[in-house]
Amino acid sequence: MPLVRFMSSKAIRRAPLSNVSKAVQDALMSVLKIPSDDFFQIIHELPRNRFLHTPSFVGMKYSDDFILLEVAFISGRPKETRLALLKELNARIVAGAGISPDDLMIGLFEGPGENFSFGQGLAQRAFVSQTT
Repeated sequence: MPLVRFMSSKAIRRAPLSNVSKAVQDALMSVLKIPSDDFFQIIHELPRNRFLHTPSFVGMKYSDDFILLEVAFISGRPKETRLALLKELNARIVAGAGISPDDLMIGLFEGPGENFSFGQGLAQRAFVSQTT
């Protein structure tokens, strides 16, 4: 049940943001093996003066094509899977959006299953955290 949010400046116009959306979903399905109907994305497209970032950090050089991607999901996946997801997301988004590999910052955020409700105030995946 990954919940995806990505932010970019309106300056990004090499490819439609739908390409980024598809690249993200394809990476999640490939690496995390989620079903295709497990699809929750929030897309924020902001004016350049409302999407502020440094021009460089830890050896990365950022341009106006910079995308910030946040993925929240239920904890329990091995470190190797999370590292593979970072690589797959970068590869697919870079290809789909036509941006530099530097221009994608990704944050993965995990929480126990009892912290997520898919409706009716129920924690439908509370059992997931109990088995990990």
